[in-house]
Amino acid sequence: MFRRLWLDVILGTLFIFGLLGMFYSMTAFKVFDIFDPIGDALSEMQMTDIVFSQLREDPIADDRVVLVNMSNLTRPEIALLLDSISQHNPKVIGIDSFFYFPKDDTLGDMMLMDALSRIENLVLVTKVWVNPETDEPDSIIRSWEGFSQFGEGAVATLDTDAKHQGDIKFCRQFWPQVEVNGERHVALGVKLASYEDSTAAAKFLARGIEEELINFKGNVLDYGATKFGTKYFALDVMDVFGGNYIPEMIEGKIVLFCFLGEFLGDLKSAEDKFVTPLNAKYVGRTLPDMFGGVIHANIISMVLSEDYINYMTEMQGYIAAIILCFLNVLLFTIIYKRIPKWYDGLTKLIQLIEAFGFFTLMIVVFNAYNYKMDLTIAIICILLAGDALEVYHGVIKNAFTKEGRRSLFKADKI
Repeated sequence: MFRRLWLDVILGTLFIFGLLGMFYSMTAFKVFDIFDPIGDALSEMQMTDIVFSQLREDPIADDRVVLVNMSNLTRPEIALLLDSISQHNPKVIGIDSFFYFPKDDTLGDMMLMDALSRIENLVLVTKVWVNPETDEPDSIIRSWEGFSQFGEGAVATLDTDAKHQGDIKFCRQFWPQVEVNGERHVALGVKLASYEDSTAAAKFLARGIEEELINFKGNVLDYGATKFGTKYFALDVMDVFGGNYIPEMIEGKIVLFCFLGEFLGDLKSAEDKFVTPLNAKYVGRTLPDMFGGVIHANIISMVLSEDYINYMTEMQGYIAAIILCFLNVLLFTIIYKRIPKWYDGLTKLIQLIEAFGFFTLMIVVFNAYNYKMDLTIAIICILLAGDALEVYHGVIKNAFTKEGRRSLFKADKI
């Protein structure tokens, strides 16, 4: 009796995972393309987005980081902007922009080189070039050596699912460091944070996680594009040139020059702009809400505050799914054998309670402990278990017994 029960539980569990594999294959071959409008609206939503955009309270502003909008300035204008800020002794200046080649305006290039040469601590962005044939990092792209000679390099490449330049770019994670040709290159946010607290930056890198989830805290002025209020102080071009700030705002701070639109609060510009978990519209999002420079500022805050997000690995998610699926199959099999008249109602009720309970648990744990539990597969298994077991007992088992096959074609006498 018990041996048959355990055999049914094991085979029932394998049957459910077999169904999952079949559904995954059908999805991979675009069998369900008819449902794309619904899938597109939900595909980019994650449970953590609800926490970020709806549940967390507005954070306190981080005055360790100041952003300066570069707008669409020319190189000589950027040189003047740098001179205005660097005279107030910032701890480090980072520039989230490339200057790939010298221009015909030789004087303008010389002005920019002169301004860069006078900055004591300077970090210039680099990016990773991935070989399309091998899909592996192949080289590091830098600004022209006439400019890059004056500062350290740091990778500004952010991890998105966008395959084409015009695609909407969703950003939730980044690479803390990238290895290219045996050499490690640190991310921009981590590099800038190291000037403020080298111990905190080293501790973050020591985690050894290939892709870190960003613990987003806030934005610059965005007029409601994100849920949180202003987290980072930002200076516009006219603020700097007009002296509309106090030196204490810059002195000893991490200053990041970046593109924040043609002007602060520019909602139309989509250049270097991403959709993040803070987006006020967390389902069916189409409008980017955060500039790349602000994402780097969020990374700096996370590293300095040591406020990381830990998460369940893919393997741990599969193990949790197997255990929970096995326990549900055991419970449902006992119900099927002992009280078959109650099977449909009881299993549906248990499935709804469990699915809601685990979904709520993921949200609560993430909100309270910054730990992302991935129980998606487990919840799918739970929702499949009731009906899948009926198929297993009513079809699969009978199909493999002589008596079951005979009963399928035997008509009862009236």
